[in-house]
Amino acid sequence: MTQPVKILFVDDDPLVLQGLRRALYRQHKNWNMVFAEDADTAFAILNEEPADVIVSDLRMPGMDGMQFLERVAGLWPSAVRIILTGQTEREALLRSIGPAPQFLSKPCSAEKLEDVISRSIRLRNAIQDPDFLERIGGMKSIPSPPDLYTRLMEAIRNDKTPIGAVGKIVSEDVSFSARLLQIANSPIFALPITISDASHAVRLLGIDTVRGLALNYGLLSSVKGMDLGGLPIEELWFESVQCGAVTRHIAMNMRASTDVVNESALAGMLHGIGQVLLAMNDPRRHRAARAAAKAGQLQLCEAEKRLFGFNHSLAGGYLLQLWGLPEAIVEGVIGWPYPSKLGDMPAKATTADYIHIARLAMKLDQKGSDLLYDPDDLIDLDADLERMAIFGANTELPKWIRNCPHLGHGTA
Repeated sequence: MTQPVKILFVDDDPLVLQGLRRALYRQHKNWNMVFAEDADTAFAILNEEPADVIVSDLRMPGMDGMQFLERVAGLWPSAVRIILTGQTEREALLRSIGPAPQFLSKPCSAEKLEDVISRSIRLRNAIQDPDFLERIGGMKSIPSPPDLYTRLMEAIRNDKTPIGAVGKIVSEDVSFSARLLQIANSPIFALPITISDASHAVRLLGIDTVRGLALNYGLLSSVKGMDLGGLPIEELWFESVQCGAVTRHIAMNMRASTDVVNESALAGMLHGIGQVLLAMNDPRRHRAARAAAKAGQLQLCEAEKRLFGFNHSLAGGYLLQLWGLPEAIVEGVIGWPYPSKLGDMPAKATTADYIHIARLAMKLDQKGSDLLYDPDDLIDLDADLERMAIFGANTELPKWIRNCPHLGHGTA
């Protein structure tokens, strides 16, 4: 029999803990929930038996939540760490990204908390699979976050005017500025004016889009000159940017919240980053996987799984988790090829669903299928039909393609 997932809640307010106990009671058969009013009590519980998920308040007397989770990260690195905070200051929230990539604002609904914890458990099961960890651990090269991205994140965390600080950093990087302007003025974003200034591009595209571009650009620049088995870097770059834009369009049409739209767009932009990781470690094998996909023998992810033991979506999600990106981004990158395979999915759309639908839209658009398509087209593309039907996406997709300014409607 499978052991219930152990979840530790830490908060100095006993009324908050009582409220959590009551609100999450319906999960008592699936989750072994324990509660602590301070860090010392929490450490005693963890020393007796580690927890799978730890949810901590940010403001506590003595050792605060961030300090507590920093120690937890060193002692129990496999535990999922989540911050609950009543603080609304942007700096306070971003400060917690290091020890806890996931944070939630108080008051937090039971439904939201359940969603976040369930997602964390799904990701933990996917990324910490022993077979996957053994295989990816055998790779000779796992890149660090690009320096440009690191500098941007420092500016976002520490500067009182992050848009201006990001614009300054971008403007000082001549190579990235040129690439940013190229993208901002491309048909992908379909902006109504010509952009000639990098800082202006940052303001129009937004910080999330720029940091996604910086991650992609930084990684692709770092492998320039390496043998990648013929991986089409330029094609991958534009496909990633387009996927982010189309994912944003899909999420907005499906009436996602602003936060989810932004998360989904960023995850869409990063959805193919794992291809670089596979190609830089075994260019010959990844070339073979791409050849099988191009010949129509298999979808790329399936070809990679047969040759590597895992696909680029899982590799990409693993890499982004190492780099400290939020779990919603990581789940989108891991789960987009077929969201249902993530496991116990909620009845509402996730970042993985939005990217999955966006990728289908891009492929159908390339075939000129913006108005009507044969249902077999979706089957051939390995669409997650049962999952899509929950949101009506299989019937609404032609309209979303037709109304999307980021697609060429089969004419490109």
